[in-house]
Amino acid sequence: MDPLDFLTNEELLLFLHRKKTMISCLEEPHRLLTQLRDHNLVPEKLYESVRKVHSRKQKEKVVYEVLDWVEKNRPQCMHRFWRCVFEDHILQLYPTLRILRNSLQDGTFQLYEKPLDIDTRKESEAKAEKEKEKSYKRRRKDNRSSGNSDGPGPSSASTPKRKKPDKKPSFYTSSGSREESDDDDDFQEQGGRRGGTELRERVEEEDMSDLSVFQAPSLPVTCASLTGTLYKYRFASGYRGKCIRTEERWFTPEEFVKQEPTLTDGHWKKDILCHGETFNFLLQQNILRIHSFLCECVKCRTQEKDMMAQNNDDECYVCRSVGRLVCCDECPRAFHSDCHLPAVPEDSSGEWICTFCVFRNSQQWRDSSNVSEQEAFDAPISQNILMHCHYLLLCVYRQDIQKVFVEDPRPTVPRYSEFITQPMWLDRIKQKLESGEYRTIEAFVSDFRLIFSNCSKFNKNNEFGRMGARLKQMFNEEFRKIFSID
Repeated sequence: MDPLDFLTNEELLLFLHRKKTMISCLEEPHRLLTQLRDHNLVPEKLYESVRKVHSRKQKEKVVYEVLDWVEKNRPQCMHRFWRCVFEDHILQLYPTLRILRNSLQDGTFQLYEKPLDIDTRKESEAKAEKEKEKSYKRRRKDNRSSGNSDGPGPSSASTPKRKKPDKKPSFYTSSGSREESDDDDDFQEQGGRRGGTELRERVEEEDMSDLSVFQAPSLPVTCASLTGTLYKYRFASGYRGKCIRTEERWFTPEEFVKQEPTLTDGHWKKDILCHGETFNFLLQQNILRIHSFLCECVKCRTQEKDMMAQNNDDECYVCRSVGRLVCCDECPRAFHSDCHLPAVPEDSSGEWICTFCVFRNSQQWRDSSNVSEQEAFDAPISQNILMHCHYLLLCVYRQDIQKVFVEDPRPTVPRYSEFITQPMWLDRIKQKLESGEYRTIEAFVSDFRLIFSNCSKFNKNNEFGRMGARLKQMFNEEFRKIFSID
């Protein structure tokens, strides 16, 4: 795919607007203009007007007028224009155009900053003129006031009067004697530099602490009503590297902006916010770095298989580790084959949908009536209920980030058996569920509650005890929601 395809016509038009003067200074521009004429971008009459000019200064002026004509009369042809300019035989003749191509491709040119319109320019110039006039009046007033003072003016040749020495600040001690302070003299000798340095250091520390929120590998982002998570290691540019994940899919920054219906001319650099700052700020602070258009890393490749690989997560959704993953065809999740429930056969082929998507789709057809907790407990584990149990168990696995409750604690936790007579862990629940040992939902849920009660009994209120309490709260909320318990 041509790298120019990643840029909009409007962005390429802005690039021409900013670089007309630079291009008009080319030595011997006739070959370039011939190229533009042959591609019907410059009319014959305009082309001939350049050929008749011989002086360098006049030639620069006429070439600029030609480019200005292209900008105003061929604004819809910017992709064709720049392809002509960047053809190999043209770039070999003009090193300046090679520089332009590189600045466009490596992201150093700020594309979204649009030029000021005429009214804005006039307003800015008027404001500057007004400030200049106010400054001039202020200087005149200061000069008049200094002329009326006791001392001579700046043009006076008389000897300046000796100034009265400043009185040192004094204070009274507890004995009633008066002492003078040298602190102000010390400060004056340093010219206030000590306080200024401290203030500057404090400001720098505050700036660093502000940037510390951007050091995490993943960051929350918003675009008007949209929310997502930015994974910095996936970022390549606005158009390459699907680095923003929502619940539904992965997006490049440009794709993410286009999902917001209220933005008609949105741009990823200014409209996506992270901790209140724009992506342009993240680029300026080197928190994100744009890859060159010539980059061939996996994030920048445009082959279909490489693009497809970016549609899913790079780590298992359940255990949060990398490896050989099975990708869902309906959402961004990916799983190790044995982490998913039910397990995915290694030799499976064709489209595959994960349990999370199956559960979500089933909710559209479910009975909207609620049941009591006891009615849910008494329900036998049928094929449909088994899918609900798989979903609930996967949620708990994912939430147990430190894998505290996954395996049997007895081999690794000292004296655990002295306090806990009936241990239970998530892998044991998984094995019992898959082997059909649970007959009812109540039996399934009681083993989870056994995990939480054991945790509370053994850990009390330490870090692991609090961790178990949070997991228990999440489990109860999901359980009631999944089984529609009122």
